[in-house]
Parts: sequence; C-alpha cells; structure tokens
Amino acid sequence: MKLNRKEIEALKHHLKNKENRKNSELDILYKKLKVENSITLYIDGASDLHSKTAGIGGVIYNSDKEIFSFSEYLHDSTNNEAEYKALIVGLKYLLEFKLLNPIIFSDSELIVKQVNGEYKVKNERMKVLHSEVISLLDNFESWRLTHILREKNKVADQLANEGRKKATF
Repeated sequence: MKLNRKEIEALKHHLKNKENRKNSELDILYKKLKVENSITLYIDGASDLHSKTAGIGGVIYNSDKEIFSFSEYLHDSTNNEAEYKALIVGLKYLLEFKLLNPIIFSDSELIVKQVNGEYKVKNERMKVLHSEVISLLDNFESWRLTHILREKNKVADQLANEGRKKATF
C-alpha cells in the first residue's frame, strides 16, 4: 500500500505530537518520515530550437549538502522533452543511490502539473516520457514533485545549459 502526499503530510503532522507515538513502531515511522525531507533533487532542461541542441541538468542534496550532480547533452529535443528527460535521469540516479523518499523541484509548471495529475498529457511524445516517469516513481517509498521559480533553480539551470553546450558538431 502506498500513501499519497496528503496522507503522508497528515501522518507526519499527527506523529509530531510525542503523545501520538508512544508505541516504538510509530516512533520509528515518524523518524523515517522526517528523513524524507532531507533528500532533494533539483532538475532542469534547456533547449535551443535554432541549433537543435538541448541539455539536462540536476543536483541531488542531502540536508542541503550537494551529493551528486549531472549535466548531459540531448540532440534535437523540445524544452518540455528536456524537462521530462532531466526528471527521468534524476529519478534513475535517486533509485541507483537508494534515495527513496525525495522531494523533487522543477521550474517547469507543465511537467509538475502533469506528473501530479493536475493537467492531462495530450502530446504523444510527452505521453511516452510521462509514462516512464510514473513507472519510475512507483519504485519510491514516497515522493513529492514541487514547482519552484527559475530563480530558485539556478544550479540545475546552469547544469542544463552546460549540457546543451556539450554538443559536438
């Protein structure tokens, strides 16, 4: 059984009160839920349709300490495709490192709302990428994908642009 984001937040709120976790198993659960907030992934995609170059970037933090980053070149992808691909690569690294309770940040409101089920995915190419993301997310104990402003995503943005510039002509 998997809990959704609202259920997890309600449980964390309830267990904050020590009176509600007198049972040692509930105390252990509370500690696991608190750890969830320490792993964060920031992702971004960049695309230039004129040069047909794109790049992805991401950075993983554990309690605000950078533990891993990536920057890769993509050929001929739209910005939305690059955003999805950055998320896919970031999720694969989280799984590889067994970081199974991440909070993920993206400055792509479209991707965040599609993955969170607030928007439908209409484009066929996006449907394939969206499906891969959902499949990867099924491997996590819990996760949260949140939209942030571009100004709060500078490191991932820089990595994505560096990836785009790795093109070899």
